[in-house]
Amino acid sequence: MMNAPPDIAIFVKDLSIGYGEKVILQNVNFQVRRGEILVILGESGSGKSTLLKAMIGLDTPQAGEVWIEGRNLVTAEGDERLGLLRKFGVTYQSGALFGSMTVLENVRLPLDEFTELSEPLKELAALAKLKLVGLGAAADKTPSELSGGMQKRAAIARAMALDPGILFLDEPSAGLDPVTSAGIDLLIEGLARHFGITFVIVTHELASIYSIADRVVMLGSQAKGIIAEGKPDELRDRAGDPWVRRFFNREPEPGHSVQLG
Repeated sequence: MMNAPPDIAIFVKDLSIGYGEKVILQNVNFQVRRGEILVILGESGSGKSTLLKAMIGLDTPQAGEVWIEGRNLVTAEGDERLGLLRKFGVTYQSGALFGSMTVLENVRLPLDEFTELSEPLKELAALAKLKLVGLGAAADKTPSELSGGMQKRAAIARAMALDPGILFLDEPSAGLDPVTSAGIDLLIEGLARHFGITFVIVTHELASIYSIADRVVMLGSQAKGIIAEGKPDELRDRAGDPWVRRFFNREPEPGHSVQLG
């Protein structure tokens, strides 16, 4: 057990990740407070998805620790690891819904796998999660009958099926139009503020970042680690690294203009 401050839900400590001799991230350190919306961002190839996979236990790091609610996920085994995995939910960029199942059955799946609730209670719990994300009327539809935004909402409902205190979201706004994306942002904000859910979100959508992020952790491929950390507007206006300011202001690299004529 780690004696972390009570307001810390996640503590990433000295984390290094790579494949063979290739090092992608090295000595990464940061914390996530309870109820916080933390966004992980960076240029393509900076290790965002790699970091997320290590934080949810899909990849084993070369070194370091990932503490979830005071326990180290990297070294946890058996029942302790299973207990830790139930403390968080995950959504993937594609949604990863099962096409042969209804939306309600998709959301119910974690309850079928990990609880001994009666069938009626599982139905009620799954439907409650769908109503929470605005999909109560879509319970009997299949994923193919849903729009992209509705599929993202259904994936969030499934991630919440076991009532975790932490949600990891991989590109929740990817491929969505601005109006639908804004609706997902509003849903995330509501879940964080009203239910105290802690969010770790990988995204490069600047509009969403400014809208929902309490804090961002920015990765750099050359640095193989964190190059900036703080509130989005503060990094946009006052980051010491000019590249970070260009990123948040959506400015091209100097000298990258096109010569016409």
